[in-house]
Amino acid sequence: MGKEIVTFASGRFGLGGVWDIPPRHPPYPAVICCHGFTGHHIEARRLYSRLARMLCEAGIAVFRFDHRGCGDSSGDFLDFTPMGFLEDLDAAEQFFLSDPRIEHSRIAVVGYSLGGISASYLLSRHPDWRTGVLWAGVARPDIIRDRLAQYPAFEGYEERGYMDYGGFRVSKAYIDEIGWRTKPVEWLKAFPGPVLFCHGEDDDIVRVEQSHLFLHVRNQSGDELIVFPGADHGFSSCDVIDDLLSATLTWVGSKLDVKVDC
Repeated sequence: MGKEIVTFASGRFGLGGVWDIPPRHPPYPAVICCHGFTGHHIEARRLYSRLARMLCEAGIAVFRFDHRGCGDSSGDFLDFTPMGFLEDLDAAEQFFLSDPRIEHSRIAVVGYSLGGISASYLLSRHPDWRTGVLWAGVARPDIIRDRLAQYPAFEGYEERGYMDYGGFRVSKAYIDEIGWRTKPVEWLKAFPGPVLFCHGEDDDIVRVEQSHLFLHVRNQSGDELIVFPGADHGFSSCDVIDDLLSATLTWVGSKLDVKVDC
C-alpha cells in the first residue's frame, strides 16, 4: 500500500490531505472520509487511519483531508465558519474527483459526527455515488449551538467574537450560522442510494435520535442503522471500534462490488 501526502487550495487556505493507495494498478473504487468538529484526517483513536488501511487492503483507495484550521491545513480554527466549511468541501470534492486513478462509477463517502453533514452534502451533489456511511451523523445542526451553549465559555461569545472550546476558538459565525447554512436532512433525503447509519446507544453529544430522523425522512428500504450498545459519541472501546470498522468495511465493500475479508 502507498501513502501520498498532498496539499490543495480552498480559497486562501492550503488544505492537507492523504491518499491511501492499494497495491495494484488503477483504476480503484474510492472512498472520501470527512472528519468531525475539531477533528482531522486521522480522527480520535485513529478511526480513519485504521479504516483507510482496511479499505486499502481490500483494493479501495481512500482520500482523507483536513478542513481549514484543522490537522495539517493552514489557517486558524476561527476560520472554520459554515461558509468556509462548505468551501472546503467543494475544494476537496474537486481534488478527489480529479484524480485519474479513481473509478467514478464506484465511489462512497464516510462521515463522522459533523462529517455526517459533509457526507450528506456530497451525496446530494452526486446521486450516482454508490453509498454513504454516517458515524454518529448530525441531522439537526441546531444541536451544535445547543451543545456549545452548555459550556461556561459560551457566555460572552458575541462580544468576544468567539468561544474557547477546549483550546479551539470557535467563531461567532460558526455558532450563529451552522444551524441554518447546512441542511443535512434535506440533502440526504435526495440521495437515491443506500446509506448505513452507525450510532452509539449512549451518545450524549449527537444522540441516536439523529440517525432515526435521517431514517424517517429518507424512508428507503436499502438503508440500515446499527446501534452499538453502551457506546458513546467516540465509540470509545476497543471492541466497539472493531465492530464499527468491520461493519463499515463490509457495507462499503458490498456496495462497491469489492470482496472483503473481515
